Amino acid sequence: MENRPFIDKGMQWLVLVYVLAFGVLMLMTNHGDFVLWLNDRHTSFGDFFFQYWTYLGDGVLLAIVALYFLFTNLHKFYYMLIAIALQTVFVHIFKQWLFDGEPRPKTFFADQVDRLNFVEGVNTRGFDSFPSGHTASAFTLAFVLISICKNKTLNVLIFIAAVLVGISRVYILQHFLRDIYIGSVFGILAALIAWYIMKPYADRPKLQNGLLFRKPSKS
Repeated sequence: MENRPFIDKGMQWLVLVYVLAFGVLMLMTNHGDFVLWLNDRHTSFGDFFFQYWTYLGDGVLLAIVALYFLFTNLHKFYYMLIAIALQTVFVHIFKQWLFDGEPRPKTFFADQVDRLNFVEGVNTRGFDSFPSGHTASAFTLAFVLISICKNKTLNVLIFIAAVLVGISRVYILQHFLRDIYIGSVFGILAALIAWYIMKPYADRPKLQNGLLFRKPSKS
């Protein structure tokens, strides 16, 4: 992490635009409007793409990246582990306690279910909608990687990939706009807090090694 900020200024502006744009959209529309608007724009390609792209937020990719860091760099591993733990706590508190049983689109639009376009092969759930855990996971992973990566173009692509995971959750009728919006905020906050927790330990030599790979010692 050295003396670098959590994310560079370019990414800060991109995140600000995202937060403001989706926040304004959420405030200016009724609950469910974005779901219906996006649902009316289903295509064969969209059905195929979003059905599989959504898996990037199911936690498996988080575990794979965490294991990679465990073997290569313990500092990044602990950073990732703390971020995952925070994101999990944030989502669990809201989904299982504060908003337990919150209806998902299939239940919310039960009286209009005949007009909805479902993606074949996707098992749509009926409750525990808020917030989106997949989106939170995707943004947690994205911002851990963005804070580590120095390639600006790659960071923008990582961010777009995370946004598309959120949109996929609405497209396949698993969540509402507010679910993915707050899920993304939780993911960013989890990575940010974890980054600050681990920042003081960034220069510790032992943490720059992994279980399998070690940096050569300076003579």
